[in-house]
Amino acid sequence: MGSGQTYSVNRLVALLGGPVTSVPRRPGEPDCTLADIAKIRRRLGWEPRVSFDEGVRILLANVDYWRGAPVWTAEAIAEATREWFQYLR
Repeated sequence: MGSGQTYSVNRLVALLGGPVTSVPRRPGEPDCTLADIAKIRRRLGWEPRVSFDEGVRILLANVDYWRGAPVWTAEAIAEATREWFQYLR
């Protein structure tokens, strides 16, 4: 979803443990972007439960496990879901 907050790329790089460098903005690039979660808050009462920092920590703790996940090509999806569509007809 998102958090309704904005975070810099430099913050992400720092959390990932890389060297933080300054990269000039490209022409037309916005100053900042963020996921507006007002609609999901209003309609479902949803609130983020994981902070940005915690989400990056979870990602780093699990990246090796996720690396072994299958690659979902169009063919692999069709094969994995073939039986499902029999029941949806």
